[in-house]
Amino acid sequence: MTAPSRWYTGSWLPHGLLAGLIVIWVALAATVSAANSRQLTIDVSCSSGNPPVGVWVESSTGGSWWADPGEPGTGVARRYVFQQEFSGPYRVNVGCGGTAGAWGISVSSVDAAQPFRRLVCEDRRTTGGRCEDQPAG
Repeated sequence: MTAPSRWYTGSWLPHGLLAGLIVIWVALAATVSAANSRQLTIDVSCSSGNPPVGVWVESSTGGSWWADPGEPGTGVARRYVFQQEFSGPYRVNVGCGGTAGAWGISVSSVDAAQPFRRLVCEDRRTTGGRCEDQPAG
């Protein structure tokens, strides 16, 4: 009696599976569009004259993180930049005075969605201060 015959797969099966996995990976990567990612530019100043020492971007769509210092802002403002993974509203938390590791006063903005914001943060009170959006220009 002869043994049942098996399908001969040769060397094409592992290569075919690898090619299929690559095609699936590329298709999935394409669905996470780079158009959803955007750079935020935030010019910040503190009303007391204290320097802004840090900015935390709280993104409602995920991916919250520290903003990086950017080019110098206009006047007393300091510019921060942040790569937001998904477009959508975000809140800015600003440290006025102190150091990057120990903020003197923490002040927050309201949620907004525009990629450029100019904020003046009311830090003369220890509680209840807000960062207010200023007209661009």
